[in-house]
Amino acid sequence: MSETKKTPVMLWVNVAIGLSIMVLFPMLPPIAPITKVGMSVMGAFLGMVFLWSTVEMIWPSMLGLLLIALSGYTGDVVGYAALKLVMKEAFGSDTMVGLTFAMILFGGVEYVGCTKYFIHFFMTRKIINGRPYVMLFMFLLSSLLLAGLTNPIASLLILWPIGAELMQEFGYQKGDKAFYSVIVGVMLAAAFGQPMFPFKGAAMIVVSAYEKMTSTQVPVLTYVAYNLIMSMLMLLSYLGILKFVIRPDMTALKNVTTEQFEKTKLPPMNRKQKGFMITVAAYIIVMILPCVLPTSWLLVKTINRMGIIGINMTCIIILMLLRENGEPLLDFRGIAKKSFNWNTYMLVAAAIFGANAVSNDITGIKPFLVQSLQPFLGNKPDIVFVLLILGFALITTNFANNAGMAVVILPVIIAFAEQYPAIPTVALSMAVIMMVFVAVLTPAASPWAGMLFGRKDLVSAKEIVSIGLPMCLIALLFYVLIGFPLAKMMFV
Repeated sequence: MSETKKTPVMLWVNVAIGLSIMVLFPMLPPIAPITKVGMSVMGAFLGMVFLWSTVEMIWPSMLGLLLIALSGYTGDVVGYAALKLVMKEAFGSDTMVGLTFAMILFGGVEYVGCTKYFIHFFMTRKIINGRPYVMLFMFLLSSLLLAGLTNPIASLLILWPIGAELMQEFGYQKGDKAFYSVIVGVMLAAAFGQPMFPFKGAAMIVVSAYEKMTSTQVPVLTYVAYNLIMSMLMLLSYLGILKFVIRPDMTALKNVTTEQFEKTKLPPMNRKQKGFMITVAAYIIVMILPCVLPTSWLLVKTINRMGIIGINMTCIIILMLLRENGEPLLDFRGIAKKSFNWNTYMLVAAAIFGANAVSNDITGIKPFLVQSLQPFLGNKPDIVFVLLILGFALITTNFANNAGMAVVILPVIIAFAEQYPAIPTVALSMAVIMMVFVAVLTPAASPWAGMLFGRKDLVSAKEIVSIGLPMCLIALLFYVLIGFPLAKMMFV
């Protein structure tokens, strides 16, 4: 007989806390200037964020949207009509449609096996021969870019076995500084690269929320360039910490050559793999072109007319029309079954709608934030305000959902915009978006952090924190002194 698994007690405790926030918060007398509707919206939103971070993402998102629909947020539209309106706005937006097709297109890259060729390219460059830190840079760079193009989980599942086998081949074992530096480094690099594109993954949640709250468009090319600059700086800083602070013994890796990565010969890429690589590259280029070409050009007008959804659909249609051995290059059903992430889908819908509801004037939450946070955030030098916001983002994201915490912080930034005219909300918001993914200190920091802490066969919690803590401090320093000023220059 199979043994029945018991539900952990803490799960029910967290469920009780989350539900209490959602249900009891609206029963409190409104705290001026928050309205009665605002109390309900705030309770639903805070309850969702708590449950996302401690329990799961699907049913809390559904419950939060249901409670907002019943709160009176939709004005004269009440009852079932209000619920339909909320569901339509939350799930029927262009963001949600774009997310659906993006998960198919980018998920297909991993589904057809392009990722192994991607990694093979980086690890067979002759420049790594006899250069341990160059080899490590290329290895971690492949993790960073792979996470940006697909997702961090793909990077971890593919690169951890390769890294562990390589280190063991050169005589390193679990517990050696060099060994766990590689394992932790793969996860950090994947975290740096995750928010690479504003039209996919968790980054899409926060960027879309910002665009909804401010009615402004974040330029794709500028966003991607900003991420690449900052993620590369963070990756180089990690190597600097290894070399000058952690100081692992890398002597054995001086014998590393590309032959270690060429033992298993890869067959030539098939038509499916080539088709996906070319199509995804073309998709990214097309999304960037309107940022660099004159708006009067017919090509740019066509791209703008089609938008992200039209371009994405076109790529999928082309890949489904092209055939290999009578089968379409893109197996829509197969990719959807493996790569469509319902957690992300539900989180995006609820987070964007919830954040927009929180910042709506009908709730009175924005002026409340200014009043309550004024002693801590008001009338400070600009650099101190930036430090406090980014510091709060860094601390909370190590204990809560990344995108959820960023969405919580955005209304605060917007609420204090009038007091800090020299701090563009877009610049600070973009810095926050990047900062919240530097999360490695606890298993709750992110799904990939949870995966890292779960690999006790490769690394201990003490070893993770010994690297993660200095990296978090470096990240805060970099984003305050470099990241934010750079964002002010780029997002003009």
